[in-house]
Amino acid sequence: MESTTTQSQNGNSDWHSQQKRETNIFLAERQLTTEIPYNFVLGSRLSAAQPNNQQGQWCITSGTYMAVHRCVLAARSNTFSAIMSGNNSRLDPDIKKGLETSVRNNKLEISIDKTLPEIMKQVIIFMYTAKCELNERNGTFSIILFCHQSYGLLDAAGRYDIKSLKEYTSQLLVNHININNVLKLIESAYVYNNLLLKHKCIDYFIDNGKEVMDTNESWGRFANNYKGIVADLLYWTVHKDEYRQEIAQPQLHSQW
Repeated sequence: MESTTTQSQNGNSDWHSQQKRETNIFLAERQLTTEIPYNFVLGSRLSAAQPNNQQGQWCITSGTYMAVHRCVLAARSNTFSAIMSGNNSRLDPDIKKGLETSVRNNKLEISIDKTLPEIMKQVIIFMYTAKCELNERNGTFSIILFCHQSYGLLDAAGRYDIKSLKEYTSQLLVNHININNVLKLIESAYVYNNLLLKHKCIDYFIDNGKEVMDTNESWGRFANNYKGIVADLLYWTVHKDEYRQEIAQPQLHSQW
């Protein structure tokens, strides 16, 4: 897994590619050899002559850099907010293990090991624009690529506790649940308490459970690792009318 380094400053100051590319939200990327890890920088520097420039300037070293204002990270992500405030004792140990902090040149650096570079790029795009640059076109390859990116975003949304990104990726993926991915999606939904995706996956399993369980290798591994989830799936399959009535009640109340 590539290593991702992020760097943030005060809000006021502030898969791989073979060619350099930039976006209009402060993102630049360049290809490295396999011996050199990717480096991300979330943050920006301002020249003394531009104290009010919210956009900042790129500082590029031996990797890929992303510039993000501290206030954006704190507002969008509960995980990054806790990291930057030093109040990270409440974070899940697995999440903390994938985030290392250091200070260099009076800037906070956050090293990220659990998220691929192209996924982290989309996370930052979402933080600024409330949408991602995903292409949901027809065609087998396009759909596979779209789902791959969405899985990564779903994990990042949960890992960094970005509520709006959880909702966004869930809305994208509920239309693409199938026999091959339902177990992967429901695992993530349970781990990160993604209720919309959880309900849709259970609903899908109720109707297609036999086919899902016939995928012997995947189902066997899943059943061994997630006995509690399997118990829920089998229970609701037997009591599907009760389940659907229970899910429908909050939706009825929400109309008032």
